[in-house]
Amino acid sequence: MSTPALRTLVAAGVAEAALRPRRRPPAMPSDATPRLPLTATQRAALDAIAAPIASGEPASFLLHGVTGSGKTEVFLAAAERTLAAGRGVLLLVPEIALTHQLVDRVRARFGDAVAVLHSGLGPRERWDEWRRVRHGSATVVVGARSAVFAPLPRLGLVVVDEEHDAAYKQEDGLRYNARDVGIVRARLARAVVVLASATPSAETYHAAHDGRLALLELPERPTAHPLPPIQIVPLRGRPPDLVTEELAAALAANLERGGQTLVFLNRRGFAAYLQCPACGTAATCPHCSVTLTWHRAARALVCHHCHHRRRPPPACPACGGPPLAAFGVGTEQVEAGLRAVHPLAAVDRLDRDAAQRAGAQRRILGRWQAGDTDILVGTQMVSKGHDVPGVTLVAVLLADLALNVPDFRAAERTFQLLVQVAGRAGRGDAPGRVIVQTFRPDHPSIAAAATHDYKGFMARELERRRALGYPPFSRLVNLRLDGRDGGGVERAAHDLGTRLRREAARLGLGADAVLGPAPPPVERVRGRYRWHLLLRAGDVRALRTLARIAAASGATLGRAHVRLTVDVDPYSML
Repeated sequence: MSTPALRTLVAAGVAEAALRPRRRPPAMPSDATPRLPLTATQRAALDAIAAPIASGEPASFLLHGVTGSGKTEVFLAAAERTLAAGRGVLLLVPEIALTHQLVDRVRARFGDAVAVLHSGLGPRERWDEWRRVRHGSATVVVGARSAVFAPLPRLGLVVVDEEHDAAYKQEDGLRYNARDVGIVRARLARAVVVLASATPSAETYHAAHDGRLALLELPERPTAHPLPPIQIVPLRGRPPDLVTEELAAALAANLERGGQTLVFLNRRGFAAYLQCPACGTAATCPHCSVTLTWHRAARALVCHHCHHRRRPPPACPACGGPPLAAFGVGTEQVEAGLRAVHPLAAVDRLDRDAAQRAGAQRRILGRWQAGDTDILVGTQMVSKGHDVPGVTLVAVLLADLALNVPDFRAAERTFQLLVQVAGRAGRGDAPGRVIVQTFRPDHPSIAAAATHDYKGFMARELERRRALGYPPFSRLVNLRLDGRDGGGVERAAHDLGTRLRREAARLGLGADAVLGPAPPPVERVRGRYRWHLLLRAGDVRALRTLARIAAASGATLGRAHVRLTVDVDPYSML
């Protein structure tokens, strides 16, 4: 019946117009993952979590298990106990890419009681899921960072999977860490919270050893094969080719055996930048103080900060010389090179560029998990959470990228990334192998990752943090001032720093409580110049007072066309 005919019937009083929610049926997994019996250590961890669930008492746990140790089985069994007690379950993952596999496993176990919430959903889908949660028809929520605000009426269990991941921190707009918000939500609801990771953050591991979290450990894989051996391949003194002889031989042998290979490089694009071979001029972003990344498939130079795009110039704009040449390597170039060397292999790529189209991420991962892809090239999107039994070789092309970032967490993040990506190998019937290429084979984070030595690495890292006064032995607040006038921003930052040092002395804080001001490594983003001040103290009350004094300067700075952003517990200061 046409819309005009319906309107006529309503006007005549024969029909009545009413709004009724219409929900799209969920996409059910094609085949349910078989439920494996729990090992003794998994059972012990479950019993510890289930006890406060049954008694209705709040509790906080760190579930520390090696990669492939079955942490997911433990918290899904805990979710069953929670639902049986008549309470809701919130399962958080750091990235949307990780929701697909977990959603399939959770829906296979809990059916239509599962709702999915993340920013990748359309407005209608998000509203449908939110309404189901709010009205109590969905009692299990799976989602990324923003799902922490899901309106579960009787929250009983909060699980933060891969709790160490920096993606839990919202870096713009309303700044928050979903891991910390999840802990607070559980405390307010008198619920149980489980932080799960193979490589817990320094803050979480320290909290467990201080008694603020109960530590549960899964030290072994439940499969027949142990953690894969890691071979370190030094790159110093070799030709500038990211596929070394050792890796080329291992890759060919793995293809011959029918195994799948994961190739990891945490840099997307085809080349890091384009530069004139005659005069050295590089293609830079007009709005940010960075070079543009060359994306050959899109035939575009792209800024990964402000998303400015342009075609490469036909000649050097500075000297009129030859076209700009590509320097550096990204995942797009690695994919093209592997396709050329192995034309019969099915090669795919998963990074933010490849996943831009609707449904592309799920299709790429689906082919990978089904064994249809022989080689998958990817960034950190593929480094964690994915359980693909056919992966028997993992290659890390350049382990040094994260070490070269000016951040006190650089060593920790490098170790976590290497252990996580190495953990994708050998999860099935065949043993796995890992090759890590690096210019710094003796660095503590790389040496510890080569032996899967989390405890040894973290003990040394915590001692280093204690000596330097960094978290978890202090708290940080980053003050970012930005504006169109670089000189004005600099003057405002120095004036604010002088004032905060006086206030810090009055509060009894040390001389190092206010660090800076200084420009960050990327000084200009989206046409705005930036300067940072870092507040650091072990006295949380005094630090909070100092941060409030700084925040109160926002209105005055605004009149000078300078914007102030206060970021508590910052994860990125680039």
